[in-house]
Amino acid sequence: MQARPTTVNRIVIVIILLLLALLIGGLVTYRSAAQAVRDDYFMAHEIILVGTTTNLDALIQELQTIDPNIQLTLDPNRSFSLQTLQQSTQQSLGPQTIVSAALQVGSGDSACTQLSAELEINLYQLTGSTDDVEAVLDAIDQTTAGGNVLADANWVIGEPWHPTGSPWHPTGSPWHPTGSGEDQSQPTPASLSDYENQWAFSKIGLADAQAVNTDDTLFPVRIGVFDTSPLESDGIVAESVEEKPADNDLGIQIDHPEFIETPVPPEPGSPQDIDVANHGYFNSGFIRELTPGSQIELIRVLTKNNRGDLATLNHALLTFMGDANADGINAVANLSLGVPPLEPFKPFAPWFDWEFPVPFKIQRQFDSLQTVAQIGECLDVVLVAAAGNDSAESLQVSNYPANWGTVLGVTASNQANEQSCFANNGDVAAPGGDGRSPEDPSNVCEPRLNLCTDGNCAYSVVGYVHPKTIATGATATTYQHWVGTSFATPMVSGLAALLRQIDPSLSAAEVREAIRCGATKPTTPQQVPVINVAQTLRCAEDLSNVE
Repeated sequence: MQARPTTVNRIVIVIILLLLALLIGGLVTYRSAAQAVRDDYFMAHEIILVGTTTNLDALIQELQTIDPNIQLTLDPNRSFSLQTLQQSTQQSLGPQTIVSAALQVGSGDSACTQLSAELEINLYQLTGSTDDVEAVLDAIDQTTAGGNVLADANWVIGEPWHPTGSPWHPTGSPWHPTGSGEDQSQPTPASLSDYENQWAFSKIGLADAQAVNTDDTLFPVRIGVFDTSPLESDGIVAESVEEKPADNDLGIQIDHPEFIETPVPPEPGSPQDIDVANHGYFNSGFIRELTPGSQIELIRVLTKNNRGDLATLNHALLTFMGDANADGINAVANLSLGVPPLEPFKPFAPWFDWEFPVPFKIQRQFDSLQTVAQIGECLDVVLVAAAGNDSAESLQVSNYPANWGTVLGVTASNQANEQSCFANNGDVAAPGGDGRSPEDPSNVCEPRLNLCTDGNCAYSVVGYVHPKTIATGATATTYQHWVGTSFATPMVSGLAALLRQIDPSLSAAEVREAIRCGATKPTTPQQVPVINVAQTLRCAEDLSNVE
């Protein structure tokens, strides 16, 4: 007869089964977390290709020869050809491919002549049976034609989630402090007096801009604010709608184009399930304050929970810049959005703080957006972008695209002209509030909007609220407190637009130079160069006189 298992054997078997169950559970958790992270970082079944018409056609044909299961279907709603630009602009572009231009981003004719008039920045849907983004990008790397084309994943932009639950989410979203039982980060109501008398306006010298704005010789300028749409608070998600300047308090045009493909939304009820539909409208108010006579166009490129995709942003920027070029008007683009460096992957948080590499091998170079930025430089458009709000976690490098040479990166400053404790490094600063009072220890950095009761609140700036973003049953308000580099950015964009209204001959590079030159110089190691209207106007005048 076979001997029965002893008690020890039974315990060993149970332990083995438990270990197997834990291993399987861990693998399932890892795979689930990995897929969620992939969805957070890039769009499934979509790629972006940049190249001339001839090179793109050659690549697609070669891919089908290598793998018939790879099929690329053009998405015309998020694709752009430089051939649609004005003929005069096309003639200034050279015959070379885009590859070298993307690696040599800068100002001047030498960089622009490397942009072919036949260039296309296209989004393709992966409609074949081989629809994995990484596999297709890897196949492109193996082709001969791929050497003349730039290939990107369609990256998620706007709100790159922090897996550990940072209290400071990028681009000025209402933050959810870790371990806090009270939401200290939701925007709080303010008054007209709070708005008009806020410390931010006195810090930048707004009165000097208002004095100049009485001049009837100002030239036209157009500012594009690429952001969320306040119209989405009515439940509008897919429809294309607009609001005319006469229909809102700011007198701005709101363009709310349809999202063809929306990034995966956050889990309902999660800390990331936020409604920041007012974000873009709030930003637009600061620009209007500096340049009330300019044309401000709020263009929806993010959903109300602050998520969008790279192809949508590329297309919106190119369309805006192309239209301004066709109309012969100087332009400024405000990007209170961005993407930070990759975060450590923590699939077993919050139980274990184990870090793994991100579960994909794609390099995040943002070649397509870098190409768009180069086109903007060649079309003489001033690009201004938020540096990001990651420094509460010791990540101070600015987000993409604020860290590129032809983009003016903006950090946030506090009442003492010091860099806000949450703000990443930038080229210049503008008021954005803070997360630490002078009495706080140096390691404290928390949103405290719940403490803001007037325009002198050190933790915030004050801006406009769109009526459609006010929840049903809530008390009506026209202004509110908010905080972040997002809201410092439009003050710089407004100043750039003012310079172009006064002297339209200033190039995009000269506008950036004048703003840097005019910023208030730091007098302590903690201070940062904060924009100053009067000093910037003097620097711009000096540049004009040199010519």
